[in-house]
Amino acid sequence: MSMRAKGPIEISMQTRSPAAGILASGAPAASAPTVRFGHVGITVADLGRSIAFYGAAFGFELKMRVRRSAPWIGEIIGVPADLEFGHMHLESGMHLELIQYRAPAPLSAEDELTWRHGHQHVCLTVSGIEAWVARALAAGARRVSDTPVVIPEGKNSGSRCCYLRGPDGETIELFEPVAV
Repeated sequence: MSMRAKGPIEISMQTRSPAAGILASGAPAASAPTVRFGHVGITVADLGRSIAFYGAAFGFELKMRVRRSAPWIGEIIGVPADLEFGHMHLESGMHLELIQYRAPAPLSAEDELTWRHGHQHVCLTVSGIEAWVARALAAGARRVSDTPVVIPEGKNSGSRCCYLRGPDGETIELFEPVAV
């Protein structure tokens, strides 16, 4: 039997005491800080191309596309900026934020090395991995792994995994767990 979380997963930084509504710190439960997964963000060179790719390859649906150059954005990222966002969602609840910077001038990636410090990847858990690889390749992805690799050991023994590159060189991991 597989158990999946419905909606965002939240983790409290503090533990609850046996007394209802009181945390181990003595603070009321309502004031406990929490954390939950929000979204994955990818900076892209061509927002329209990336929206088309993630829709065609994996079924993401565009929920919002907007351009912003407000001062608050510069305050968040550290420099004045003009950018365009595309917010895409999967039916499962995954939220993908694609961002095209119009200013400051974008920096090009020096390489696509997975082992470079700061490299990130998006992992999509799938069933029927070969079909998803084919769909992604048809939408313009490039292979890193020649074929899905069977994981020979550890907690994911028997599962299959492969890496692809998206339109801007971003790494996309497809992971197919062993059927339970």
